[in-house]
Amino acid sequence: MSLRRAFSLLLIGSMLFSIFALASCEKKDATETTATGTEPVGTGTAPTGANTTEAETTAATTERPAPVPNTYYSFYNNKQYLKLIGRSRFYKTDVALDWTAAGLAFDFEGSGDLTMKVEFIGNRYVVLEIEVDGNVHEVSVRESGTIRLASGLADGVHHVMVRRRTMATNNTTGLLLAAQGVTMTGYFLERPADNTYKVAFLGDSITCGEGLIPSNGLLTYAVDLCTREDFDYDICAVSGIGVYHTYKQGGYSEETMTKYYPFFNYYRSETLRYMPDRQADLVIVNLNTNDNLLTTAADEEQYKETLKTLISEVRDAHGENVPIVWIVGMMISPNAQVNRWLNAVFAELGGESAGLYQITVETNTSGDHNHPDQASHLAVSQALSAFIRAKNLLDLPPLTD
Repeated sequence: MSLRRAFSLLLIGSMLFSIFALASCEKKDATETTATGTEPVGTGTAPTGANTTEAETTAATTERPAPVPNTYYSFYNNKQYLKLIGRSRFYKTDVALDWTAAGLAFDFEGSGDLTMKVEFIGNRYVVLEIEVDGNVHEVSVRESGTIRLASGLADGVHHVMVRRRTMATNNTTGLLLAAQGVTMTGYFLERPADNTYKVAFLGDSITCGEGLIPSNGLLTYAVDLCTREDFDYDICAVSGIGVYHTYKQGGYSEETMTKYYPFFNYYRSETLRYMPDRQADLVIVNLNTNDNLLTTAADEEQYKETLKTLISEVRDAHGENVPIVWIVGMMISPNAQVNRWLNAVFAELGGESAGLYQITVETNTSGDHNHPDQASHLAVSQALSAFIRAKNLLDLPPLTD
């Protein structure tokens, strides 16, 4: 082989080696780009410049334009910002505030006036307690329309809570109140947080606030207990209601608690079931007063079976192991006939080992219409605080003086 031919072959081999090496390098780079490349558009993660700080990036994603003055916001379209209080629930597109102490709370950032649109069905009126940034006033709602929650608010963050003072009764189809939305200059903020525990109450006029002056469902033992202990609450209380017999003007009604409790609101719908969005950790019952007025010895077996049904309904709503505390003696003697029947049913079902408890309190009829007065409500509230701790029903810190 001539020297010229050998040199040509060597040159060709070197060129081929360079081509293969370059191709291999390009293939390797392509593989690494696929494995470590940026996320596709739409995942919610955006690359930032090398000189952009984390704080600046966060601020850029939360900037909002100046709010449009006096804009209406429906509650239904902004339900994620609302905390519903008590037994209030969305009914169709509105927040129904039909039950004693039912309400709603929200936070917003803005200024100026704040109004709320409501729908009212009734033959009297409903009193609402409005609290904005700790300032409290009341509004009487007598017709559908707009009510004022606050005026001339300074620019900043504001906390709003609306609750119903007026009791629910069993002798009217009215006093149905729904909140539809607010008009404001501002933006909703994150929903107010839930408290650690939630307590559900079943009761009659005592739990509604009858006897207090003025009649006020926000001054009862139930609301006082939950305010002091930072509990969320669910109150299903109807004036005149009973376990087996319900008092009604001129006689009695078969619309007992077993007929009311399973439903969102019996007067709005006889088919829409009550499904709490959060189950209670404890249930407190204060019934039997109206049964004592109307039930005879001949009704013993019917009362006992109805009581068992009510206990089943409560546990269907809040869990089969939820503890139930029954208040005995607040308005009638602990030794009253129906209270003896209550004792027998609790014993038959297993008593405290089955999560069925009784707390006996002092009888008081010193309030309006021979109902317990304010001092009685406060005493029962404090007794419940001690009882819950003594029985270890909730994990609470020790009581302080």
